[in-house]
Amino acid sequence: MNPAQQEQLANIGAYLRDLRQEKGTSIDEVANQIFIRPALVEAIETGNWESLPEPVFVQGFIRRYADYLGLDGREVSNRFEPTPVAVLPDPVLATSSLVEGVVKQQDKHGLKVLSKAESTLISKPLKPTAPFQLRWQWLLAVLGVAAMVGLIAWLTTRNTPQRSIATPETNEEADGAIATTATPDDPTAVESPSAPAPSTLQTDELTFAVNLEQDAWMRVTIDGEVVYEGILSAGSEETWTGEDEISITAGNSGGVLFSFNGSETRPLGQPGAVSSLTLTPNTEVESLPSP
Repeated sequence: MNPAQQEQLANIGAYLRDLRQEKGTSIDEVANQIFIRPALVEAIETGNWESLPEPVFVQGFIRRYADYLGLDGREVSNRFEPTPVAVLPDPVLATSSLVEGVVKQQDKHGLKVLSKAESTLISKPLKPTAPFQLRWQWLLAVLGVAAMVGLIAWLTTRNTPQRSIATPETNEEADGAIATTATPDDPTAVESPSAPAPSTLQTDELTFAVNLEQDAWMRVTIDGEVVYEGILSAGSEETWTGEDEISITAGNSGGVLFSFNGSETRPLGQPGAVSSLTLTPNTEVESLPSP
């Protein structure tokens, strides 16, 4: 966690701890109700970020903790930012029309503008030659890529054998030969076999199904895209399919029963623990967690 996230965690944890103590509830009672270990509840309250998992899981724990205490879990968890926010270090770029001020990463590895930079961010003027140097660097990079693509294309076409082109007379002779061969009156005529149809390549589909015995937080990523992230309640049944890869991360994984490509149902992990699983077409059912 960065310093900003550590400060957010300390403030939220102290707030939740004070409210829990006012209600007369112990850490063990909270842990049993929100399905995480007591040590993680204590780490949230004390701001001990070194004992906690990734920030995205911490945000989910905070939301469940706040919901249990009767608060708006979504609102409280939104005070903790799981993705670090960075301010553009270049004051001229920060105030330009291309990117303005504060940005953060999105799921697609892009940049999203959060707010416009204030004039106080500008600490010193940029050298006049910097924009021109930046443009020249981009131009040289584009020219280098274009030259590499052209060289590869030239080498490819150089080594490719040229196909012969039949003259009109040759085509006419061939048509005549085909017509003679296909004449039904000729007992020696032989039909030329038709070209076989090209075979189509079929790929097997990955299927991942879950049946929850207890409430659990889950995040499912299919072929590089997050398709679900949230808390599934006990009794829920869901099925996801993909082509190349399915990645699953779950809290309280002992309460998540899963099946891969119709295999026997088995728990994803241990009760109260966070577990992850990645499935590909090469994944063997025998290598999955045992029931």
